[in-house]
Amino acid sequence: MTMPESRRYKIKGKKVLFREKRHCIHSKLVKEKQGNRELKCSQSSQLQNTNCAATIHLRLKLCNIELSHPLEVNLRFTHNHDGHSPASAMYDYEDALYLSAMDEQELLVLLADRMTNPNYDYIAKLFYKYREMALGDHNGTSMFKRLEEVVNDYNNSGHGKTILQEYDSCTGKAFILCVVINLMNQVHERVLQSGELCYIDASASFEPLNTSITLLYISCMVGALPLGLFITSDESEITLEKALNLLKTILPQHAFFGCESQVGPKVFLTDDSSAERNALELCWPEDKDSL
Repeated sequence: MTMPESRRYKIKGKKVLFREKRHCIHSKLVKEKQGNRELKCSQSSQLQNTNCAATIHLRLKLCNIELSHPLEVNLRFTHNHDGHSPASAMYDYEDALYLSAMDEQELLVLLADRMTNPNYDYIAKLFYKYREMALGDHNGTSMFKRLEEVVNDYNNSGHGKTILQEYDSCTGKAFILCVVINLMNQVHERVLQSGELCYIDASASFEPLNTSITLLYISCMVGALPLGLFITSDESEITLEKALNLLKTILPQHAFFGCESQVGPKVFLTDDSSAERNALELCWPEDKDSL
């Protein structure tokens, strides 16, 4: 349990049988309760006081009529931090064991018992099993099904637009995900440089699938500002051309400071990549200079 008890209410009447409130381990209440007690790991997540406001309020009521759900749980899921990795979860749990032990002998018994203190391999397997159930495999049908749900939710959120092409080895379709957020729309509309010079930069080796992330951006007085991005399973000319054409479909009407998505900016500046330059010439053939 990574949400310690904040308060247990005294039961006065006969209607409420149980009531308590719990808070996130990153709440300032944790540090107040720990005081000056030293933790086993100096980099423990318990030290990361982010003033997280997430809480759980539990209340079990006794009702005169028969109900299917007599327990009321109020979740305030307002975390302001990332969740645990297998390693941080293990360190946090071991810290809790250290704090709960009355003496050193009890602590040794708790740490030696795999029923109460599982090793890292066991925790990692639980983590990967949970991730597979929640997000799907790294590269499988369930992953793309989950990604499609995320894309639909994002498109309905009003925060921007995105478009997905699923990977299909049988037909030779590459994986492509294009994203244009509202900030990018504002840059297209309001920043003059978006219609003049556009930089294209691709980076890879960020995760096990080695997908490529390509960013379109401009340079202005405040620094670099994004115009759009796409993620692809490879960096071939055919894939880049398809990705750029998909990106054009979700660009705003005032793209490239009014030049529109079909015309594009005056100049593109790319890496030393013939695939990128050829794809740009195919997508924006009218009077475009690629450097």
